[in-house]
Amino acid sequence: MSRAKKTKRYIGIDLGTTFSAMAYLDPHGSPVTIPNAEGTLTTPSVVYFEPSGEVVVGAPARLAAVEHPELVVQCVKREMGERFYPRTILGRKIPPPAISALILKKLKQDAEAKIGPIDGAVITVPAYFDEGRRQATIAGGQIAGLEVLDILNEPTAASLAFAYRNIKRKSDGLDDVLQLIDDKRAHRIAAVYDLGGGTFDVTVLKIEGNNLTVLATDGDVRLGGKDWDDKLLQAAANAFKTKYKTDPREDEHSYEALLAASEECKCALSTSDRSRLSMTHQGKHASIEVTRAQFEEMTASLLYRTENRLNRVIEAAKLPWNQVDEVLTVGGSTRMPQVLDMLQRVTGQKPNTSLSPDEVVAHGAAIHAAITQLKNYQDSVKTAPVPVSGPSLMDDDAALPMLDAEPPLAVPTIEAPVDPADQTVALGTGLAPLADEADQLADLAEQANPSEQYDDNEATDVLRAITTSNVNAHSLGVVMTQGDKVKTNSTVIPKNTNLPTSVTRRYGTVIPNQTSVSVVIVEGDSSDPDQCIPIGKCTIEKLPWGLRKGSTIYVTLSYDNSGRLDVKATEATSGSTAQTTIDRTNAMNASEIDQAQQAVEKMEVR
Repeated sequence: MSRAKKTKRYIGIDLGTTFSAMAYLDPHGSPVTIPNAEGTLTTPSVVYFEPSGEVVVGAPARLAAVEHPELVVQCVKREMGERFYPRTILGRKIPPPAISALILKKLKQDAEAKIGPIDGAVITVPAYFDEGRRQATIAGGQIAGLEVLDILNEPTAASLAFAYRNIKRKSDGLDDVLQLIDDKRAHRIAAVYDLGGGTFDVTVLKIEGNNLTVLATDGDVRLGGKDWDDKLLQAAANAFKTKYKTDPREDEHSYEALLAASEECKCALSTSDRSRLSMTHQGKHASIEVTRAQFEEMTASLLYRTENRLNRVIEAAKLPWNQVDEVLTVGGSTRMPQVLDMLQRVTGQKPNTSLSPDEVVAHGAAIHAAITQLKNYQDSVKTAPVPVSGPSLMDDDAALPMLDAEPPLAVPTIEAPVDPADQTVALGTGLAPLADEADQLADLAEQANPSEQYDDNEATDVLRAITTSNVNAHSLGVVMTQGDKVKTNSTVIPKNTNLPTSVTRRYGTVIPNQTSVSVVIVEGDSSDPDQCIPIGKCTIEKLPWGLRKGSTIYVTLSYDNSGRLDVKATEATSGSTAQTTIDRTNAMNASEIDQAQQAVEKMEVR
């Protein structure tokens, strides 16, 4: 069998709420932003669905929002994890991942026009994205025809770009203004403040040599520069209404024009002490002057929300501010002077703004793509494939802590399903045996070494040396019954736990002769499951007859380094096991993703 050697090419994509960017590592191992077809380094994350069926993405779509607001989608990132975009487009309900896929298709097309064929990408997400939003982002990449190599937290990507530049320049014998790695100290601590167009994250990391370890993260997926725009819009609209007794917010066209003017005014106030905001509605025109002081006063509550998260994350990291060595800013909204002033006041030091807040996340994603590709190649050539058998209860038990032979009746128990017919998750049956081993070894032997794409051997050495470690942004728990049938959230993996991690907890059946058990997984810190986000369930069916109340069920939750989740439940007596990828109500299933991918492939996107 003849096999052609081919090194796959992956890029980094910062899929933003308001703007997106993409980058790759050049042959010298340096991250480079890829301009779009229009020649700009960022692309507005805006989609215009023309009645003809053509799709326009980017700046032209943004301009179309004023004339055709009903056909334009903006800020779809805020809807990721929902079943459908809240507004119908041309009479159709569209899942947010499918809309994101159109943005990604545009980015892929533009990248390929500049650097050649693209196989896949590392796509960044806010650190505070929950599991459902992460899976929706992966689905968007798949629909766009991209192999999603990994999902990476945006603050981690930014930190990686900052640190990599320093490591790379030191290896090249160059000086660098950044001193994230100081030979005189064992490690340095960096706080990353990431205020984008629609989301906010703050993360504390330890940078030790070539190792980046996330200590704590916090954020708000519905807080960003758009909210600052809205404050200006509301103030301007109220002034217009007072003068003319009519409200521009009541007309979609006037509203979109006012929104664009508000964003322009906000940007102007980052460099000037005052600016003017003009608006037109029903043939009437008004123009108001806005000073920076007025703008900062009307948005003070938004800034305080970020300051509150900033203080929470440093408490979670168990560090005082005087032990933080660098405060790094990411996201275009950090250009606002009020943000930089607040950071200096709270942290006691001037924020580091040496890299572009618009490009740094995409750069970090490109670096992570190269690191992951090299690691995967090294792992593949070091490890020969072997047939995989089904799960072993003995192996599982060996990894568990010592427990009493019989649980006391007071042990919290998983609630028995009321309707056995409602159980839709199939039992795990183990992995199927691998294909012919000789063929696999031949495939591995002929894989192209991804390091061959770099002319600079130093770059490959640096990439291989870097390691990153994340934490989970949200606690994960199991819904159980305790006492008088009271449901409670039993936390299995607390937030800010180092990843990857796998935690096993012991529970019990709730009634005698229970025939099946459902493990309901929720995300959140409240003890009340109704205050948490239900993200799926895992079901064991056909339990052996005669089980006593309180019979042992082991539940294992496993998070990988990207925050993706795997759930496993095992009944101790029979060894019956269920293992599943989370089954969420709002998620697109494999068939829907495939259908959406076929539809997007046929669409003309420009």
